[in-house]
Amino acid sequence: MRLAQQLDYTPNKMAVSLRKRKSDVIGLVLPRVEHYFFSTILKGIISSAQKDNFAVILSESSHIPQKESELIGQLIGMNVSGIILAPCRNEIDNSYIRIMEKNNIPIVLIDRTPKNYQGHFVKMNDFHGAEIAVTHLIQQGYKNIAHIRGHEYSSNAEDRFQGYCNALKIGGLDYNPALVKTCEFVNKEEGYYFTKELLLSGNKPDAIFTVTDEVALGVYKALEEFGLNIPADVGVMGYSNSLVSNYICPRLSTIDQPGIRMGETAYEFLRSALDDEKRIRQKVFEAKLLIRQSSVHHHF
Repeated sequence: MRLAQQLDYTPNKMAVSLRKRKSDVIGLVLPRVEHYFFSTILKGIISSAQKDNFAVILSESSHIPQKESELIGQLIGMNVSGIILAPCRNEIDNSYIRIMEKNNIPIVLIDRTPKNYQGHFVKMNDFHGAEIAVTHLIQQGYKNIAHIRGHEYSSNAEDRFQGYCNALKIGGLDYNPALVKTCEFVNKEEGYYFTKELLLSGNKPDAIFTVTDEVALGVYKALEEFGLNIPADVGVMGYSNSLVSNYICPRLSTIDQPGIRMGETAYEFLRSALDDEKRIRQKVFEAKLLIRQSSVHHHF
């Protein structure tokens, strides 16, 4: 020990973990680190892990399934104790799941899950979130509600689309496919481009519901260029309650996603799996509607 002090030696965590076969390191794979919702998930996981003296290795799949698989492989190779994964698509690479099961490395999915997934997960009730968002627009008197959605292979984009359709049905409005635009990258550029497309079409919307707040930023820009007033001419409803939603003008109505609590819960599920608790843990968080200025048609 004295020699170690003199030589300024610190034990190599990875090497120690190879001897122990269990490290105090967990892996986290997110599709996009800068996306506000994922950054709140990250915060929840890291703050919980720090309390338990667990280190977190963060990696980013950039929404590329092949990259996601490679990253999971790397994390297994680094001998992490467990992995929290926010899948970039509905399907995940089963070969890795099998390797993890064999080596007793638990995995918790967050945000998205494959159909009928039987393992640990934490997600949002996105169907209900979209339903209450669109129902609010209908109650405000909007009748021609467009939806700028995410891609088909994203389960939450699909759930939000289904929630949109259901709200129209309950509200007695017809579904019109011309009012639905599908994003590839889910960013403000697409929000801008699709809004212009909708405004120039023969079927102009009087409200737009976007799959995320970021897409709504592009919607704002396009409406401004067309000289249209929010919410008098066109109502706008976002999704995710990102930081920016409260600062743009008019303030954006949106759906709150409890990212920090979701991250904390995912970590808690992973910890109980590491403590060899056998039961499968799953939690679905409820969405909450935040009504701000962008969707309130009448000034009561």
